[in-house]
Amino acid sequence: MTKHDHHLKLTIPFSTSRQAQIAYNAISPDPQLKPDQFTQVLSVSDASGANDELNAGRILVAEFDAASDRVLRVGVNGFLESLGVVVGCLRDLDYDAS
Repeated sequence: MTKHDHHLKLTIPFSTSRQAQIAYNAISPDPQLKPDQFTQVLSVSDASGANDELNAGRILVAEFDAASDRVLRVGVNGFLESLGVVVGCLRDLDYDAS
C-alpha cells in the first residue's frame, strides 16, 4: 500500500464483531476521488490477544496513504465523518446484537 510519504493507521474498537462489520460495509463502498494521491484500506480484525469468539473481528482497521499531509488530513477527516454517522446510527438504533 505504501506509495507515498504520509501514512496513518487507525484501529477503532467496537462492542461486537457485528458492529465492526456494519461499519466496514457502510464505509468501504465509497470510492476514492483521487486514488493517485490518496488511498484508504479498511479491514476488520481481532481485538489484541482475542482468542474467544466474543472478541473476534471487533476492530475496524483503517490505513491511509497520501501524497501530502494536507491530502491525508482531508481524506482522514472524510473517513471520520462517515464513521461518526455510522456510530451514531448504531447508537441511535441501540444496535448491539451480534
